[in-house]
Amino acid sequence: MSGKATTDDDSAETPLDPELVSRLRLAVMRLARRMRQQGNQALTPSQLSTLSTIERDGPLTLGRVAELENVQPPSVSRIVGALEGDGLVERMVHETDRRSALVAITPAGEGALEAIRSDREAWLGEQVARLTPGERRRLDAALPVLERLLGSTP
Repeated sequence: MSGKATTDDDSAETPLDPELVSRLRLAVMRLARRMRQQGNQALTPSQLSTLSTIERDGPLTLGRVAELENVQPPSVSRIVGALEGDGLVERMVHETDRRSALVAITPAGEGALEAIRSDREAWLGEQVARLTPGERRRLDAALPVLERLLGSTP
């Protein structure tokens, strides 16, 4: 980022307000923490992240899961072992390399993710419903900006 923010019409640059950055960081972190607290607490954050990755990109080798999750292979083995023990993922033989195993999500894993997402969206829906109509319009207008911030990260 260049250190400068622009107005809505991009016609004039203004200095970046450090307080804006700090408030945004705190708000995003606190909202994310509150969202994580909703729903099924049986899965750890690492298990939930790994299960979501397997759902999105699987079936995967454990090495690929480790890469995508940016964790060490022993950690992934432990996490996947717990998920497998709970029936949320299953290991299967790799089609082209019989020495390797792939990990895939099970219907129970898909159901667990759906339940967690549903609980979190219900909680967030309740919070948004408490906003005034004007606040909801401003939130709707801010979403493209937040989505753009997400798109600018590696």
